[in-house]
Amino acid sequence: MMRDRRQRGFTLIEVMVVLLIFALVATIGVKGFRTVAKSDLREATAHMSGAIRYMFDRASITGKYHRLVIDLNDGQYWPEVSDDKFYAPNQAETAGEQRKRENAEAEADEEQRKKVEKQKSLWASSSSSSSSTSFDLSKLEVGEFRPKHARFAAFKETALKPVRLKKLRIRSVYTPRLTDPVTSGRAYLYFYPLGQTEPAIITLSDDSGENIYSLVVHPITGRVQIFNREIRPNLTGVRYDDEGHQVTP
Repeated sequence: MMRDRRQRGFTLIEVMVVLLIFALVATIGVKGFRTVAKSDLREATAHMSGAIRYMFDRASITGKYHRLVIDLNDGQYWPEVSDDKFYAPNQAETAGEQRKRENAEAEADEEQRKKVEKQKSLWASSSSSSSSTSFDLSKLEVGEFRPKHARFAAFKETALKPVRLKKLRIRSVYTPRLTDPVTSGRAYLYFYPLGQTEPAIITLSDDSGENIYSLVVHPITGRVQIFNREIRPNLTGVRYDDEGHQVTP
């Protein structure tokens, strides 16, 4: 009987030891996973910072307008370029107002393109007519002058390819063109030929939201500061310098 009790007691101790070992292994595994996730986030943040700096320099060298398209829903970003001039809106707008304006501009451009094509076909038919009186000039419409909106196309450069973030997400993007940070849909960061970009704050995190990094873009130098925390945009109108001191207008 004594032998059976001892054997049963040792069995319970062994079970407790095994459970303790499993608990330690699980704890180490979770910490290791968090470390890997934080390392991936840090690497992704550094890569985006390099992409922003590259596009800043590229716009200055080529004299063309560039922009970084950031898709927050799909967690990816890619570069685009345009030969047309881009004019930022005079007043800050919401993300919804921005999408509505862009759609309206696209529709206006398409309508203008159709009118131009119609005019060309009418001129072609008039020139091919044997008699000048056989063509009714009243059919030609006087086109209304409209400024051409910038059209951006894919940036075919091997040094900067589209990037899709894995197990990470882009939390928000803010530029002064918008009244509030963009948290869904697409956001844009523009780069101008004279060596200037927009002030911007881009925030990334892992899926858990425990690890957060913020990129603060300086418009004149194109320098990107990386913070291991969330940097919120200043929507109060009060300005601060790099050291955090208030700037008086």
